[in-house]
Amino acid sequence: MTEIPVNCLFNKKKTGCGATELAIRNSIPTLIAMPYVALVKNKTVCRTDDIEVLGVYEDITERGTSRNSPVLIPP
Repeated sequence: MTEIPVNCLFNKKKTGCGATELAIRNSIPTLIAMPYVALVKNKTVCRTDDIEVLGVYEDITERGTSRNSPVLIPP
């Protein structure tokens, strides 16, 4: 898979397959729900590239200023 399907819910069951990173890197504004705050932090604070990602959890935000930045939200 080279891109995430648009206008759908994508239930990723297999971990480590790169689907979250694929969603972050695509050019389409994306909302990603994650089960744990640690995962949100891993995809925001721990980034080593220049991609801006907005992580939202417990009324706190991490990085990301662009309107097109992916948003990571734990349920």
